[in-house]
Order: sequence, then structure tokens, then C-alpha cells
Amino acid sequence: MAKITLAAFGDSLTEGFGLPAYSSLPAQLERRLLEEGLHVEINNFGLSGDTSADGLFRLADVIESGPDAAYIEFGANDCFQLVDPEQTKANLSRMVEAFQEAGIPVLLLGFKPMNFTPQSYSSEFKRIFTEVAEKFKIPLYPSLTYGIGEEPQYYQPDGVHPNSEGVEVMIENMFPAFKSFLESVST
Repeated sequence: MAKITLAAFGDSLTEGFGLPAYSSLPAQLERRLLEEGLHVEINNFGLSGDTSADGLFRLADVIESGPDAAYIEFGANDCFQLVDPEQTKANLSRMVEAFQEAGIPVLLLGFKPMNFTPQSYSSEFKRIFTEVAEKFKIPLYPSLTYGIGEEPQYYQPDGVHPNSEGVEVMIENMFPAFKSFLESVST
């Protein structure tokens, strides 16, 4: 299998806010994929604080880097700022469209609102990832933080950013989705 370059495109959850670089989501994911025999190099395009709108401003740089595939991970900051879910959905849609136009397969990572998010907003927000994935017929991993929930032992003191162990649990849970995505890219 030829080497696949994967662009990890997202916010602080991708960048690895508060973690050493080797503990970030892309770094741990790359190690796990290599251990499984998948020849992959992951380039970290995560930037703390970015909303989906901020991601749109950086999108061209990610596409110009020429990855074989990409994952999109935005929404947490939109959710914290209570950005209109329709706007987040439109931004994510534009990102997916741009990757598809460039011939770059995409995996969408969803974000599940935290317990302190207003319920009415939360229920509307949760739907956007499924809707975008269905519209563009792309794979979706529905909840980035699946497996760590809001368990304090998996978070840094801010209660928002996963610690190294939290990222490890996230990787373990999302690994099958990434493995099948990357295998589909390499065929």
C-alpha cells in the first residue's frame, strides 16, 4: 500500500491544545494506524479557537498542501459560541464541497454538545453532521468525544480539552472508522 497523506483539519481538539505534540489526536492516530500496517502520514492543520467560519479562511492552504485524504473536525467552538447551526452546517458543507472538487476524500468528525449547552440549541446542533454527511455521501464519525463523555479523568483542568489519556480513548473508539476510510482511499 502506498503512503497516504491525511490532512487533519480542525480546531483545538485536532491541534492538541495543552498537550505535547506527540499526544495530539493526529499524532496518536498516526502511530495507531502505522502499528496496524497502514502507511500514513498525518499533517496537523488544527488551530485552537477556530470556528467553522475560521476554518473556511484556512481551507485553501489545506487543499494546496495536496493531501490524499482529509478529516474535517469543526463545531466545538461554534457550539460554545451558540453559532446558528444552519451557519455551521453551511460552512461544513462548503468545506466538504471544496475537498470533493479537489478530488480529496473526506471523513467528517461530529461533535456532541456538552451538558452545559442549552437543550433547544443542542438538539438542532446534533443534526448538522448527519445532514452534511448524507448530503455529500461521505463517511461520518458522529461523536469525536465518544467514550470519554464528560468524565473528568479524561480532561485537562479546563474540563473541555481532552488530556493524553482522553485522546487515547477517543482514538481507540474512532480507529475502525479511520481504518475503513483510509482503506477505501488507497484502493
